[in-house]
Amino acid sequence: MADDELPDELADAFDESDLHFAVQHGDMTRVRQLLADGRSPNAFDELSKTPLHYAAEGGHIDIIRVLLDAGADVNAHDEPRIGNTPLRDVADQCSLAVAALLVDSGADPRIPGWMQLTALHKAEKRTDQEGQRVYALLKSVANRLGDRSARG
Repeated sequence: MADDELPDELADAFDESDLHFAVQHGDMTRVRQLLADGRSPNAFDELSKTPLHYAAEGGHIDIIRVLLDAGADVNAHDEPRIGNTPLRDVADQCSLAVAALLVDSGADPRIPGWMQLTALHKAEKRTDQEGQRVYALLKSVANRLGDRSARG
């Protein structure tokens, strides 16, 4: 190994985090390139987040779509570490557009995360107008999903 080379396990971890960083910076070109190079849209980082978590946090609608098209799990959560889904992470602050895109793609607002709180719990506490719309959307989805499971 040359002096300027990283050990294999460190290089692999750095490679995996490239997509997370590109998403955080809203770099669509790099995101597309890394996905084309085979980076997983479902890899968890050290904070138990996938690239989709960061796209939702940043409100990067177009990147959310690209990640979902690449197979990102809209309900990804690192269960052994009691991680949150992307929707649960952002429900207390996201736009209606982000929440709608996630639920239209199958996000379940009833999945518990840290402290057994769901996206619905987080959105319920919002007092801003946009937040009330997000809460109403998540409540209607939760009710529909609850009804479906009761019938099933």
